[in-house]
Amino acid sequence: MKPILFILPLFICTAASAQFEKGNWNINTSTNAPLNLNFETRARYKSYDFRFTPNIGYMLKDRWEIGGGPVLDFSRVKIKDFDGSYIYNSRSSSYGLNLYTRYYLKSTSKLVPYFVAGIQYMRTSATTTDFSNFKSTAKFNEMSAYGGVGLNWFTGPRSALFSELTYTGRWGNRGTGYTSGLNLNIGFRIFLGKKKK
Repeated sequence: MKPILFILPLFICTAASAQFEKGNWNINTSTNAPLNLNFETRARYKSYDFRFTPNIGYMLKDRWEIGGGPVLDFSRVKIKDFDGSYIYNSRSSSYGLNLYTRYYLKSTSKLVPYFVAGIQYMRTSATTTDFSNFKSTAKFNEMSAYGGVGLNWFTGPRSALFSELTYTGRWGNRGTGYTSGLNLNIGFRIFLGKKKK
């Protein structure tokens, strides 16, 4: 029984590091960490922003991955006065494309850190209602670029949970100019490995 306890972690670490070899593929998906806030100040404020990003990656070289996939984003902001009437209510939905590159650092454990950078294009439709009950709609394009660090935690030879912390800058024709901030994404990956000849 004891030899198995020593061999199994070694097998998992070896299998995990093999997934970063040139020619391997992986499927991964992530979500952001949505906010849902309620501040009892002048008014009650609630918001959420949920982003879903499935991707397919390819190991161009050992530990260097490139990939991409679609992006779906749904967000809402609601501000109510103390009497329950809306001061501001906004809802938006977006779709687009994500392209990225990652470089995985060498590791002998199930935890594998990496660097990530990428760009995204988004097409957004938004509906807004203000305190006077005036409703407006808008459609706009948005580009963003991001870079940061991440950490894979291998739960098996071909599967890993991960988290990414990135700094993102956004610009487009929505009238707000350039904006930026930190984003935390969490998700999982499945490494397909090479096909044997």
